[in-house]
Amino acid sequence: MAVYDPAFVIREAGRGDHHQLLNLARELDSINLPTDSRAMHEAIETSMQAFRGRIRDRSRAVFIFCAQERSTRRLVAASIIIGKHGTPAAPHYYLDMDSDERYSHTLRKSFRHPYLRLRYSMDGPTEIGGLIVTAPMRGHAERIGKQISWVRFLYIGMHRKRFEDQVLAEMLAPMMPEHGNIFWDHYGRSVTGLSFREADILSARDKEFIRALFPDTPLYTFLLPEEVRASLGAVGENTRAAVRLLEQAGMKFLKQIDPFDGGPYYGAATSQLLPVQQVSTYALSAGEPAPERTRQYLVAHEDHGFRAVLANAELPEPAKLMVRAGVLDALGVKARVKVNAVPLP
Repeated sequence: MAVYDPAFVIREAGRGDHHQLLNLARELDSINLPTDSRAMHEAIETSMQAFRGRIRDRSRAVFIFCAQERSTRRLVAASIIIGKHGTPAAPHYYLDMDSDERYSHTLRKSFRHPYLRLRYSMDGPTEIGGLIVTAPMRGHAERIGKQISWVRFLYIGMHRKRFEDQVLAEMLAPMMPEHGNIFWDHYGRSVTGLSFREADILSARDKEFIRALFPDTPLYTFLLPEEVRASLGAVGENTRAAVRLLEQAGMKFLKQIDPFDGGPYYGAATSQLLPVQQVSTYALSAGEPAPERTRQYLVAHEDHGFRAVLANAELPEPAKLMVRAGVLDALGVKARVKVNAVPLP
């Protein structure tokens, strides 16, 4: 395993990140990470308050993480945690994937008919989302994609009481040119009269139209064209790596899909997430970790705002973490300070 000083620092977003975060958000083009300048400003302000522990209502709490390249100070990745997704004022809507089993004694034939049915929760889970790594940094040796994904679990493990007992992730479905979606075009547009883009933007402010206009009766998927059926629960090419990271953390496909694009929902009990279970507190020391006893950790400290870095570390004792001096410099801490860390698989 190569030994190096961290090339990136992951930290909470601040006001000075507004312009660069907007550029990242527009590269992802997801409602989780705002693409509108004013909305981004509001999201950053909310995030700053949430990191200080000043937002008691979980449904209002948003935590924005950004990865900064230390040599250039450019933001190269971002991700978010939404404290709670689903309240009486704004329920969490999803399409449940289930099936009917039918049997004819006369024909001696049985059939299983898969269907989708609209469901909603007014006491929803914590949601993780908004993960984006700028194209030039994908595949980087320091696995910045895994860092910016795993940091959310590290933070949840550090502040368990700020989050729900379930964690959810909505994965992006394959998209068509001009921000279109094959499932929405065959179903959602028919029941709402809205384009996918119009529905996507409206849902960020008000989801009432979903409950009002979507039928309560099941949608039997054999009535849909084959290419639409194949899209249900599928993810885009650029999303597959993110799915693998969630699966490594212990999240599974919930047999639920998004009512808009048909993208899958992954989830797990917060207490069952592997990285949440593995978060521990250590006293940090500077030294030269022995390569044969070294493992990669994501190491965090937050006395002066949340910061985390990737470190090759050795555990000389159960509650001590030995890293190179450059790791302490990147975190802005001195030896013997207490840190939280989680191993990276």
